[in-house]
Amino acid sequence: MINAVSEFLDAMGAAGIRPVEPIADKLASGDPVRFRADGDKPGRRNGWAWLHLDGAPAGVFRHYRLGVRTVWRAGSDPRSLSPTERRTIMAEARESEARHKAETEAKQEAAACAARDLWRGAGKADPAHGYLARKGLPPFGIRQHGNALLVPMVDCGFRLWNVQRVYSDGRKMFLTGGRTDGLFWSHGAFSQDGRPSAGPLVIGEGFATMAAVHHATGHGVVAAMSARNLETVARAMRKLFPSRTLIVAADDDRHLSENIGLETAQRAAKSVGALLATPLPLGTETRSADSGTDFADIALGEVAARIAQAGSAGHA
Repeated sequence: MINAVSEFLDAMGAAGIRPVEPIADKLASGDPVRFRADGDKPGRRNGWAWLHLDGAPAGVFRHYRLGVRTVWRAGSDPRSLSPTERRTIMAEARESEARHKAETEAKQEAAACAARDLWRGAGKADPAHGYLARKGLPPFGIRQHGNALLVPMVDCGFRLWNVQRVYSDGRKMFLTGGRTDGLFWSHGAFSQDGRPSAGPLVIGEGFATMAAVHHATGHGVVAAMSARNLETVARAMRKLFPSRTLIVAADDDRHLSENIGLETAQRAAKSVGALLATPLPLGTETRSADSGTDFADIALGEVAARIAQAGSAGHA
């Protein structure tokens, strides 16, 4: 089995598809794998692979940006496979993908039920909770269950699918098997009468980041909960608010070899015609060995100034 997985990965590499993180164990599980490959932009997962190890090992790998799709069988040159063999392997791949999708959706529905139960059973968040106290934030739009803050994660129809549990020490956990793609936390985006609130809508990564923006500016905010989810959520907000000014509030991950926070924010802003706000001035990057900076790491007055500067630039 190990040799088959290695041969499959070697075939992918020969086709120019090299995952940036280990996927061997996922391939060995028999489930389809979506992954980011070498050369993909941060947040993109253009690679897809499936490997069947029962009987004669066979599989399929793709790269959507490169336009590569290869049907593979152990010990064979892919070009030597007959049309019938190719169709059989592809049919097995589609069946596995459909089964995996059904299993994933079932887990997501179960997690959504658990999230709703947690949310209904939770009380008001304690303003003195260790995480809120350390960040200097009021408990905007969240609840508390035991010692965990609950950040609700909804879709564009505002259906609750998941919650992020945030503990005093900063640990953050989603519900096991729960959906995260396309979900967001929102606060102040609408007025009490259901109409969009006044002013721009600011979109960023985490709860604390966007709660800090709301605290400093009063603007409606949306947290995509991850860098990978940022562009998807920005596009969803543009559909909800076709003519509203959108501002993407970037995380600055200059401590990493790739500034994922800034790059994904720039791409998200460009994709929806949004303005870009950064917690630190651009063009003065210095590498830091410690950590990145987001809007929850700077003073409230500076948060307001940086967001206002982005807004004024858009009206210049």
